[in-house]
Amino acid sequence: MSRVCLLTGGTGFVGRQLRILMQSHGHSLRLLQRPQHDLLNPASLKELCRGVDTVYHLAAYAHVNQAQTRQLYAINVDGTRHLLEAAIAAGVKQFVYVSSILADPAYDSPRTAYGDSKCRAEQLLLAAHAAGQIQVSIVRPVNVYGVGMKGNLMTLLTLIRKGVLPPLPDFDQTFSLISVEDLCEGILRAGERQTPEVTMYTLSDGQAYTIKAVEAAIREICGRRQPSWSTPRWMFYSAALMLDILGRLLPLNNAPGLRSYRALARPYSVDSTASWQQLGYNPRFSFYTRLPQIAQKD
Repeated sequence: MSRVCLLTGGTGFVGRQLRILMQSHGHSLRLLQRPQHDLLNPASLKELCRGVDTVYHLAAYAHVNQAQTRQLYAINVDGTRHLLEAAIAAGVKQFVYVSSILADPAYDSPRTAYGDSKCRAEQLLLAAHAAGQIQVSIVRPVNVYGVGMKGNLMTLLTLIRKGVLPPLPDFDQTFSLISVEDLCEGILRAGERQTPEVTMYTLSDGQAYTIKAVEAAIREICGRRQPSWSTPRWMFYSAALMLDILGRLLPLNNAPGLRSYRALARPYSVDSTASWQQLGYNPRFSFYTRLPQIAQKD
């Protein structure tokens, strides 16, 4: 059934793919577009929400350097509050919030500002749902891969392609990933599955990855030999610490550092079976099947 949907973050990596999917389903799509619409300007959101059936809120601030923490909380928490209040005032029926697995402290230790901001935004939505003001669905994806991706995986691919990355340490912890295509299918289905209770979906592609297996696959696709040795963990940690300090001093957006080290060193595996069963869908891709397209040079 065709609906009027408001999408924030529609120009981002996930948002662009979701726009295509929503339009293919025949939904009437409305976009939050800056500068005329601003999450920090509540007045600019009132008319935007009028006549909307479902809000899909993807827009977020992900930079994590200390100097930008205030901006991160402003966008992720205050911005979500402003949009939520505008949606309630306009009589929007449903609010689909794309959060992060990092909102769960179990997957975000030591606690990051990004994970904490996502958790606080979730709490705002849960309170509004509990008060009977709006129906809420929350999607918690793990790290997302796909053509055009950014972040740690893309950095890893770029450094291996350039031949400047020493072999990673023997981190044997497993972690989860999800393709942008499968994530968008899950987000759309979360909005179409209207239920009176709060729904929280943890989404991954169902695979258990290790960083050494991912590294080996990337080296193979880039035509780089797999070294027979691994960098000692202490050496890798020291390099990450130096990069972390450098990123704070300059500052650099999303500079690799201790955050990247912790992402490699800690268990990060989730079971999304129940969520996909609720959504009536099975993931179609793995990182390995999408890697050839991701690695293609422009």
